[in-house]
Amino acid sequence: VIIPTGDDVVAVFRATGEKTQIVMNAIEQRTVIPYFQPIRNMVNGKAECHEVLSRIRTDKGLMDAESFIEVAEQLGVVGKLDNVIMEHAFRKVKEEGYEGFLFLNLSPKSLIIKDFIPDVLKLTEKFGIAPSTIVFEITERDTVKNISLLEKFVHALKAEGFKFAIDDFGSGFSSFHYIKHFPIDFVKIEGEFIVHMAADRKNLALVKTMVILAQEFGIQTVAECVEDEKILEAVKRLGINYGQGYHIGSPSPDLSR
Repeated sequence: VIIPTGDDVVAVFRATGEKTQIVMNAIEQRTVIPYFQPIRNMVNGKAECHEVLSRIRTDKGLMDAESFIEVAEQLGVVGKLDNVIMEHAFRKVKEEGYEGFLFLNLSPKSLIIKDFIPDVLKLTEKFGIAPSTIVFEITERDTVKNISLLEKFVHALKAEGFKFAIDDFGSGFSSFHYIKHFPIDFVKIEGEFIVHMAADRKNLALVKTMVILAQEFGIQTVAECVEDEKILEAVKRLGINYGQGYHIGSPSPDLSR
């Protein structure tokens, strides 16, 4: 049993307060930075898609999304944060003439905000982005209690031409509810299964099952966490459509890779 000292408690509150200030400043000054990780077609090897990842530049270096998204959600400003990152990412797409798919990993809490649909439509129109090239990722780990409300917003965005992906597919039961009831275009298979499938028959069987299920629904598959050549070859053998991971490409401010 470890009992925190008064100094420990002060340190925790100080760290939380610093992150809060960093997030609020980043939103106000619109200094959230988009990084792009390539998602490659497993047949032709081309980077036909990129996932947008959020970064905040601080005096101590870049802060990745895992370090500040939870704080933004607690503050109720995650929608504003997503809006900033979308604007910067769309501007980059226009500047570089990028025509591939752009995956945006947004919290479902952002999707059901009243102004989200009008705001994203304004941004696509402003930068001349075709909605059919934008793929919103939904992850069940950040799901909302009112699934029917989320479903309504998903269908409304789908009607405008946007696409959808399930992130971390297979990590829980909500994923199956999503592909049954939502108009899903891509599933991103949970990286834990991908990493271990080359050496573990159970993980391999699970991935095979998910690929077959996606194919039955006419959904494209993306393998997450492709970290080495052995995993890459296994992904190709299973007929998975796309791959993403550090062996394929690291996140970068450059979209042209």
